[in-house]
Amino acid sequence: VSCSLELGGKNPLVVMPSADLANAVEGAYWAAFGTAGQRCTSLGNLILHEDIHDEFMERFMAKVRETRIGDSLHHEGVLYGPMLSEVYAKDFLTDLEMAERDGATKLWGEGRITASNAPSGFVDNADAGVFMWPHVYADVTEDMECFMNEIFGPVVTVVKARDFDHALHLANASPFGLSSACYTNDRLEAYRFKTGIKAGMTGINNSTTGAEAHLPFGGVKNSGNGTRESGMWVIEAYSYWHAVNDELSGQLQLAQMDVDEIHAAEATVDWSTLA
Repeated sequence: VSCSLELGGKNPLVVMPSADLANAVEGAYWAAFGTAGQRCTSLGNLILHEDIHDEFMERFMAKVRETRIGDSLHHEGVLYGPMLSEVYAKDFLTDLEMAERDGATKLWGEGRITASNAPSGFVDNADAGVFMWPHVYADVTEDMECFMNEIFGPVVTVVKARDFDHALHLANASPFGLSSACYTNDRLEAYRFKTGIKAGMTGINNSTTGAEAHLPFGGVKNSGNGTRESGMWVIEAYSYWHAVNDELSGQLQLAQMDVDEIHAAEATVDWSTLA
């Protein structure tokens, strides 16, 4: 019986000095907090080259602090709504404790939104759903639990990279390999990232989520079992190749056993005419 397994991810997004920072900030912000971070391709580890780290974070945090949260059917400009259920919310809050235990620096986020605990951008009734603050943890390193493990919800863990090689190492360091992204205008870096990353999907100057509907969707390592969903490739996930030889001659055919010796005359070529 065929099966297609989707087993999670800790999707990295790398930003290099040559990147268009405005575009990279938009991509990281959407990938981290769109749909309240409840996509398998949502951003996990935000990996920033040290040369642009401070400027990027200043822009990124400005957007985070202004995030509008609520029911988009009733409020304009909302980025995300509630968690899917109380169960998901409980799991999310439990997983956030990893970052606290690891000693990561919390830049933003206060857990569940209530009437007395809400960011300025919350525009709904806290009792109408399970709403969460957006969370940002900085000073994350690869030896931390929160670096290695998926946290399913509105949170991003920020990691600093020394150079491209270090950034690629960090992008490959988690046990997962679903989605990935790299923002760079250096085409050699783009090539090295897409050939060096161990992931099922990669965006160059695009986010980890939202642009793969027509492409083979799936992961490597601990993110799946090698199958692909979406596009025409989904057929192979739920079917298999079947080779049939229907012989009508009434005779045994041994094509793989029949041999003959062919003598071919070497062609005469006037090489001077090819100069």
